[in-house]
Amino acid sequence: MTWQRARQPEQKAVRREAILDAARTLFSKMPYEEISLNGIARKAGISKPNVYRYFSTREEIFLTIFSDEQSKFIEALIARMKRIRSKDPVGAISRAWVEVALQHRVLLDLLPQLSTSMETNSSVEQIVAFKRDAFVLGDELVRTLHHLHPRLSIEQWMTVVQCAISMMAGLWPLANPGQNVIAALQHPDVNRPAWEFKPIMTHGLSALIRGNQSEMRG
Repeated sequence: MTWQRARQPEQKAVRREAILDAARTLFSKMPYEEISLNGIARKAGISKPNVYRYFSTREEIFLTIFSDEQSKFIEALIARMKRIRSKDPVGAISRAWVEVALQHRVLLDLLPQLSTSMETNSSVEQIVAFKRDAFVLGDELVRTLHHLHPRLSIEQWMTVVQCAISMMAGLWPLANPGQNVIAALQHPDVNRPAWEFKPIMTHGLSALIRGNQSEMRG
């Protein structure tokens, strides 16, 4: 494919989306660490210098993808929470959270890279835009959870959401290890299964909510 320099806003939008699509395609086939800016440029059919017109680093490309995935996740989570009708909202919230998370595998796969790679190597301007949008949706999620289960304050729900995201970032790679780790776990000297994301995350989130609830009563 031969690209000419994009000059109109519509052309620039198409070029930018081609770069993001190329990164998404590569990420569906290979580990994050193995994807380079050169590889993304080749996949998109664009020269590396032209990629720099839209993104300064590989991490900025993936932060943009992550931001989009995070928005979809939180919007789906809010919609799911608004449908909960249960005498045990804590259990229902925990189960719904994990079920929605498992429908957003790209988010889960990228989440461990957020603070160590994507934010570290992105511009201040892009991080500001990312944080601004994330906090707006996060605040809406917190208000939705508080309305569903007002035994926890807004501040406590904010803590729960922050801890839940941290748990997902830590637990997901442990539940989805690489081939060498799988082989080590299967070794006779170890003989242990990998961690299971769904039951551990559900239990951990439920315990976190109930713990904050007990703290409020105390």
